[in-house]
Amino acid sequence: MCSDLKFEEVHQQFEPMIYHAMKKLSIYTNKEDYYQVGSIALWEAFLRFNEEKGEFKSYAYSYILGHMKMALSRKKTERERDRQVEKFWDLDEVSNDGSSVVFWEILIEKLSSHLTENQMKWVNGYCLYGNTPTEIAEEEGVSISAVKAWRRNAIANLRKYFLSEIY
Repeated sequence: MCSDLKFEEVHQQFEPMIYHAMKKLSIYTNKEDYYQVGSIALWEAFLRFNEEKGEFKSYAYSYILGHMKMALSRKKTERERDRQVEKFWDLDEVSNDGSSVVFWEILIEKLSSHLTENQMKWVNGYCLYGNTPTEIAEEEGVSISAVKAWRRNAIANLRKYFLSEIY
């Protein structure tokens, strides 16, 4: 790839490749999101490409395809996790008239008596807001390993609590 080309020119030239990758992966919903993923992947490929290692076209295509596949995998994992949560809590029975807010407040209040303050920080950050351990660590000003320890201990405590409720 010519090093004097600007990314805008490269993006314009390879835009059809982004759409081709979306078609190949059968992406028919959230097209704008995956187009953005493809554009970012093209940009990263543009920045990282080494002319001595081959042709930019194939490098960019594999980069775009790989990033879209990762995004699809993340989306699938999120959907599965959401289904598991809905199944566990039977959320279809929770109404949208404001009683669900009360439900979550009661649940968190119950959990807080079985967890430490830090474990509750993880529960709130992860379960309510969907934050990763890295995001929670940054928000709380602690290490990622500390947040993972909170998670590990919270899960162990919750397991004990729920098992005692069942038996």
